[in-house]
Amino acid sequence: MRTCQSPSVIMTGLVIALGLLSHSPLLWAASPPAAGQQPATAASAPADDREDQIVANYLRDCGKTPKNASCDKLQDDFVKILSEDLLTLGSTADRQYLPDLVRMLGRKEVDLRLAATHAIGMIGLEDTDVNLLIPYINDRVPDVRHAVSNMITHGKGKALDILKERIFPIRSGREIEKPVDPAKYSMPVAPGSIYIFDSSDATKGRLSYVTRKKSDPLPFFKAKAKKGPYKWDQFKEQYRYQLKDEDEAMDQAQRAAGKQLESEQPPDPSTNMEAYVQFMQKLGSVSTQGSMGKMHFDLYQPNLYGDPTVYVLEERQIGQRSYPTKYAVVYQELAFKRPGYRLAWTTVPDDALKAAQVASLKEQKEEEALKAQTKREEEAAKKREAELDSLTKKKDAAEKKQFKKGQSDLEKELGF
Repeated sequence: MRTCQSPSVIMTGLVIALGLLSHSPLLWAASPPAAGQQPATAASAPADDREDQIVANYLRDCGKTPKNASCDKLQDDFVKILSEDLLTLGSTADRQYLPDLVRMLGRKEVDLRLAATHAIGMIGLEDTDVNLLIPYINDRVPDVRHAVSNMITHGKGKALDILKERIFPIRSGREIEKPVDPAKYSMPVAPGSIYIFDSSDATKGRLSYVTRKKSDPLPFFKAKAKKGPYKWDQFKEQYRYQLKDEDEAMDQAQRAAGKQLESEQPPDPSTNMEAYVQFMQKLGSVSTQGSMGKMHFDLYQPNLYGDPTVYVLEERQIGQRSYPTKYAVVYQELAFKRPGYRLAWTTVPDDALKAAQVASLKEQKEEEALKAQTKREEEAAKKREAELDSLTKKKDAAEKKQFKKGQSDLEKELGF
């Protein structure tokens, strides 16, 4: 680490080296030696100069194709040097470095992005930093998304609390993820949409997007809708048995997969650790295959999503029911401060839905019979109440008439 340099000098070097303050090519290189002076060698140059030279060489030689043969080693050294510098800046807890540290989250090197999240966490975020942070919370690498989520927990403020609640890392690893192609599922995507990695899982039939701030996905899906719009609660009530059938079919498949795994003998980790890890991963995957696995996708909390609107894009008759097999839930991403939507489709086979219908149709008939009985009882009660009210009125009228007659007779007797 370049301990002899102040944080401000380190930051200046980082900004120039990484081209964060301009769109010009990265051209930071060491100054030429003075006349008659021999350039410093790796063995004779001071440590700070050697590290600067490593950074300069990497930026000069390793951003082009084909790369210099020494680039792999240079990259390792480059990342190590700058990671240490980032952590040095974070340890100052000085907010003046925050904007440039946040922009480091856009670097291609995963380790630099991770180091930047640690440095930002040391400084601590505030609500005023949310707009600066939003472009970087949807990293293509799961481990970076986890680090960003952890970084936000060190901040304070209501807007950060909402952002913290909204982002929910569900995968891990260093592999670069690619957005799922919605065309594989014949699902339409609104123009200008950005795929949200941790809010999407094709195995659960859920893909999520945000759009540009001024764009509105509602007209796009309205033009493609077969039914709707519905408010989310209205949609759930309208198709409550269909959604219940889907959940039951998913749970049945999960139970079957779990029983199959129970019959298998786990590999011995002492002899085959790789096979054991694969078995445990498979076991973990089975645990999320049921309806609980998609529950967090379908919890549209008002403080995060506002009041969602649902458009049914496809409805099919399966067995004795018509199912919304494809639909779009359009909402406001209040944490991200822009419109968003989630594409949803049924992932279970038709036969599984038909099997789940057996119990739910019986339940529906019983519920409808109970409602009909309740309605009849309510109508009978209303009729009895009306008859009693009519009888009371007649009795009151008779008593009033009798009272008037008695009063008239008395007046006659008294000579009035």
